Amino acid sequence: MKDIYKKPIFYYVLAPVLIGLWPLWLFSAGLPGAKTNYEKEAVQYQDAEKLIKQILEDLDPQRLDYAMAKKTKDEFDYATAVDQVTKFCRISASDYKLSSSPMRKTRGGQRSQDATMAIGKIDIETFAKFISIMQMRWSSLQCSNVTLAKVKGQKNVWKADIRFIYYQ
Repeated sequence: MKDIYKKPIFYYVLAPVLIGLWPLWLFSAGLPGAKTNYEKEAVQYQDAEKLIKQILEDLDPQRLDYAMAKKTKDEFDYATAVDQVTKFCRISASDYKLSSSPMRKTRGGQRSQDATMAIGKIDIETFAKFISIMQMRWSSLQCSNVTLAKVKGQKNVWKADIRFIYYQ
């Protein structure tokens, strides 16, 4: 039996037989299987598209408004950015204090601007939503430091100190 592998005639017969079986397998099993997999994927895509549309329209319509808004080349302004997000998160203007420094150049030539924000009373869910929206809307904005302190005697009420850095 071992000698059959050493003879070239074995390979001259085996190669054409395998090449002949490949189209038979392709038409009998390969293509019908690919067609059913494609149909399954198409149905999953349509279901996912419906869910994405529902999320964007029902749960967070502001994302669509922001994406569709004209992008201008205005300078970034902490006051405007924080005001927009605090209104969306229902954080009262009397509950926070914002101070920002002027734009400065770093050693590498990149420009950056710092800001600190102190929030007097906020719950954890609103705080997480605020930070998430700030960093999602402005990709060059980084939250470099967060300090949370629980307000004594109250349930789920916190004081937050946040430091932002905006890179231009």
